[in-house]
Amino acid sequence: MSMRLMVQAMNCEVGNPARKLVLLKLADNANDDGICFPSYQYIADKCEMTRRSAISHIEYLIKMGLVSKKERKNKDGSISNLYFLHLEQGSENFALGGENISLGSENFALGGSENISPRTSHSLEPVNEPKKTTQKSESEILLEQFGISGQLAKDFITHRKAKKAPITETVMNGFLREANKAELSVAESVAISIERNWQGFKATWYLKDKELQSIKQPQSSNTFADDGSWAIGRQLNIDPDLIPEELR
Repeated sequence: MSMRLMVQAMNCEVGNPARKLVLLKLADNANDDGICFPSYQYIADKCEMTRRSAISHIEYLIKMGLVSKKERKNKDGSISNLYFLHLEQGSENFALGGENISLGSENFALGGSENISPRTSHSLEPVNEPKKTTQKSESEILLEQFGISGQLAKDFITHRKAKKAPITETVMNGFLREANKAELSVAESVAISIERNWQGFKATWYLKDKELQSIKQPQSSNTFADDGSWAIGRQLNIDPDLIPEELR
């Protein structure tokens, strides 16, 4: 996230609060060069709107010149959008209030007749940006969109590298689909794939493995009760000759 872009996005006037929210989310995902690549569905989910509305607002921002879009081909052959933010013009218009400011002239007599126009300065308060931290990789940014961050994201990236398998939007959509089948979150399915050294995750693998684990668990053994309850409901055949005469 770039604080500079967030400030510029906040200062842009786009004519619609939902569209402003979409622009802010794009700025939140962008690096310092104004580049980001979130999916339509990710923007829709974060801004609490339909996917169609997210697409419509992004297209309008493109027409306004605040955003440009370019298709990129992923390693797995799928296509995703790469966005470039151009927020300088929008923030400048805001600084001027979106109005035409006329700088009138006044006549000053300085021992003669000279027309001097007063100077008017428009200053913006400086933005104190935090020190740059280590830039996140494309894989980390993508995983964050699926709710995977921190140590789990790092472990998953290492795990996929060991398997020589890429991390793409298509791959993560597959994890999401199978996690839903198994009634798990995407983060849980990723953690399970790492723990069990699976390259991917299938709901059928998980359910079968879960079933095998339950079979392997030792059955509880019945302990002998010495309180006489073991004999309840049982019929005993005793030789009458063995019963003491006083008990017959």
